Amino acid sequence: MKTREREILKRARKLFSEKGFYNLTVSDIVNSLGIARGTFYLYFKNKNDVYKRVLEELVLEISSKLKLLPRENPVDQLRENLRSLLSLFEEDRELALLILNHPHKLNPEFDRLIEEFFKKVYSLVEHSLLTGMKLGLVRSCNVQVVSRAIVGAFLETGKGIVEGKVNIDEAVEELVNLAFKGILEG
Repeated sequence: MKTREREILKRARKLFSEKGFYNLTVSDIVNSLGIARGTFYLYFKNKNDVYKRVLEELVLEISSKLKLLPRENPVDQLRENLRSLLSLFEEDRELALLILNHPHKLNPEFDRLIEEFFKKVYSLVEHSLLTGMKLGLVRSCNVQVVSRAIVGAFLETGKGIVEGKVNIDEAVEELVNLAFKGILEG
């Protein structure tokens, strides 16, 4: 990737996270970089094209943090994946805002990228649950429903981290406890 193309993508990512998709224009991107519109169009067709590229990079970056760890203990696997992702959200607020605020049903191609990412996430959580069931650590459950509940809790917790209202270590332990113990005493 050429240096100028990388600069445009980096700035677009920042601006999309600050302004959102609908409020950002190509003019905003080129003006913030001090480049000509023609330079932008050497690398990207339009705003949708640059947004798609930003999303593709985002999905790759987040996916690289998710691991199907070779461990017998699904609790440790879940804990490590949660800590890795929540730390990424804390370290890279732009990335977090893009994933947390992605406008759904904006464009089928954009939605497909996000859906593929979440399929991978659900698959990893489901694998952890199934492994836990085999080991007798997790009750029999509908893994599709429970994995979605865990991911939903994670996303809301991620918002709290981005806002500075939630501590990562506490969040990881509470999410793991929620996933494997529930909320009731006893």
